[in-house]
Amino acid sequence: MLKKIALFKLVLIAILMVSVVLSYIPDKAYHLPGADIAEQNMHVIEFDDHGKPHDPDQWAGLAARLNRNPGQPAELIIFIHGWHHSASPSDENFIAFQQFYQQMAKSDAQRNLVGLYIGWRGDKYDPLWLDGSDDATSWVEPLDFPTIFQRKTVAKRIGQRGFAELLDKLDAEVAAGTLQRYTVIGHSLGGAVALHGSKDRIKNSIEQQKDNPNLFILLNPAVTTREYRPMDELLSLDRQKPAMVVLQSKGDFALKKAFNWLKEGERAMGNSWAITHDIDRCPRGDCAVPMNIPEALQQHDATPGCMMMLPRSGWKVRARLQSRRTIQSCPDANMQAVWVLAVSDDIISGHNGILTEQHAFALSEVMGLIDFYRNQLPKENVEQPATPLQPEHQELQPVKQENHNNNTDAAPEAAKEDVAEETKEAEAKSDLR
Repeated sequence: MLKKIALFKLVLIAILMVSVVLSYIPDKAYHLPGADIAEQNMHVIEFDDHGKPHDPDQWAGLAARLNRNPGQPAELIIFIHGWHHSASPSDENFIAFQQFYQQMAKSDAQRNLVGLYIGWRGDKYDPLWLDGSDDATSWVEPLDFPTIFQRKTVAKRIGQRGFAELLDKLDAEVAAGTLQRYTVIGHSLGGAVALHGSKDRIKNSIEQQKDNPNLFILLNPAVTTREYRPMDELLSLDRQKPAMVVLQSKGDFALKKAFNWLKEGERAMGNSWAITHDIDRCPRGDCAVPMNIPEALQQHDATPGCMMMLPRSGWKVRARLQSRRTIQSCPDANMQAVWVLAVSDDIISGHNGILTEQHAFALSEVMGLIDFYRNQLPKENVEQPATPLQPEHQELQPVKQENHNNNTDAAPEAAKEDVAEETKEAEAKSDLR
């Protein structure tokens, strides 16, 4: 019997070793710029494991496109993929981002939109081919979680080196007037690339009182609270528009459970005390539909700035109060340079339910809001918000005395958990000292 068990273990080990060898993924570029690169609206820039560009001509092609129409500055939509993915033409993320960009270009036909896909080797091996990356609700994906350790180190390196250098070049284009702004979307480990490439520049921009037209969006980022904490002290320059938005799905098993186990209890930033807001769909996607909710939530939502809506997308955003010492009011939450939003699963399904047509439409609406409200409200009106200006279409705005809500788990109950979590982390930090 013991011999059979030993033989069975040897067979399993052999299968695992063979699968590792056969599933090796080379560190290479998938896209070579063509002669018409300056005419194209979809671009790719790829980095190797050392954080260096695979092909400098990829940037040269993008720069040529940005400078093609000097009188009409381009707006850049950037996506950084995460674990398991690459810039392969057959990769699910690559295909999804092309569709996402096309939807945005359709929704924002008046804008000179250019898409940029950031590629890197999201996995070096795929043991037993268990990544499950083509399934938005996959429970198989966490089974090969150990591969994330080496890839997380590479993601950080790319963020601090290659991607940060790319952002320097893009900032120069913004300063020259050939680029109006860029919006960066990083998913999973791509969120780690975005964070490590941007956090120093965001901090420096705020400290130097420089206006920042750009936006960083992290979707289910594989980032710990320790990596994020220095940014938690930052307030937005105009006290209105965050420099970074983190969207963490409440149904993300990979980060809410498996990530915590493998990080020895250290929580992902989107599933921790760092949460500043909750975002949910309005009933049937219609934010004009009233709901019966507890009186405490009615009072919360009626306070200007505490409940805001994206009416065309059918989403609503609620500031989460008293979850930590630094956020005791809605203006406290809204003035953060980084908004960390807990997102209902019907907006982002699990860990991989991203880049949908609905998400493209919502980002178009957000970009329109940023343009409309930019510098419209003076800083002194943040504490006592003025009645927001009314654009041609109803936009994100404080909700008056109406019973709008999604469910009752957003504010008081979630706050208790996060207070306990912050106290626990503070004690741990004190022990380390």
